[in-house]
Amino acid sequence: MKARREPPDHAARTRALTELDRNFLVEAGAGSGKTTLLAGRMAALVESGTRTSQIAAVTFTRKAAGELRERFQLALEKARAGARASAHASDTIERIARLETALASMDESFLGTIHAFCARLLRERPIEAGLDPQFSELEEDEAAEMRAV
Repeated sequence: MKARREPPDHAARTRALTELDRNFLVEAGAGSGKTTLLAGRMAALVESGTRTSQIAAVTFTRKAAGELRERFQLALEKARAGARASAHASDTIERIARLETALASMDESFLGTIHAFCARLLRERPIEAGLDPQFSELEEDEAAEMRAV
């Protein structure tokens, strides 16, 4: 039987999934696993005790945000299945409970575009930003009309 070789960046991926108190910059091409890595890191944060309301991940597109949300849910479900399979561990009940809570409260995390993130911050603190609390964002066609004028 032939031994499975690890990818060249295996050590870096492992660090990103286990060294949760550090920030990492991940530069890689399309399809290389960046979204899966980020979702796995977010699930690891939950397993370590981070609440979903403390997690924010910013993307460039709505499509990428949707993909990240799906992968995050899958990573949480996979972690829960793994926790259930390791019933002998002393912290398993707490770990499963954290993962169940995270799955039920995924909407408390922010997974969206940079524009949505900024709008959320401005909605939370409009007075400090010098905005009317009832401000609204321009739609794409409205912005195009304003640029044309």
